[in-house]
Amino acid sequence: GVNAETIAANKTLVLEDSTFQIINGGASDRDVELPAETDGVWFWIKNSGGTNNLVVKDVGAATIATVAVGEGALFVCDGASWYNIIKA
Repeated sequence: GVNAETIAANKTLVLEDSTFQIINGGASDRDVELPAETDGVWFWIKNSGGTNNLVVKDVGAATIATVAVGEGALFVCDGASWYNIIKA
């Protein structure tokens, strides 16, 4: 499925969440934390907001990528690390 939402605080994804995340961060930049590293897991994250960034991080709070307004990005995991494969 697809999850489309406006968030009022940072968001933590879990393995059971939809692979497709369309997120509006509302009035500020928001962090989106990816789940613990698990081989083969992936998420598409689109920033549907009008003014602020989504900062995508791993569970250790390391920034993987910043997704600007209107951008989408693909994140994949090899079991040890998260990678930003494409951002457009």
